[in-house]
Amino acid sequence: MTTPILGKRLVALEAAHIKPPVRFSPEDLQEAVRRYEASLCAPEEPDPRAVAYWRTATVHQLGGDYDAMLKGAPAPWE
Repeated sequence: MTTPILGKRLVALEAAHIKPPVRFSPEDLQEAVRRYEASLCAPEEPDPRAVAYWRTATVHQLGGDYDAMLKGAPAPWE
């Protein structure tokens, strides 16, 4: 929830932000569609170690591990 002052400031910042229109060539659109469709058909197999971790980790442990991963540590199941 934003305060009225913060809301006004956010609206002003968004209004001042100028974005050029995005234009894709037909070839770019076709390539994006191809990649998207390929990603839908090829789901990755989950790592059993990761599945076991997510099923057994506590919220406190998840928070600590996530913080460590943000700082460059490997995932706990690796």
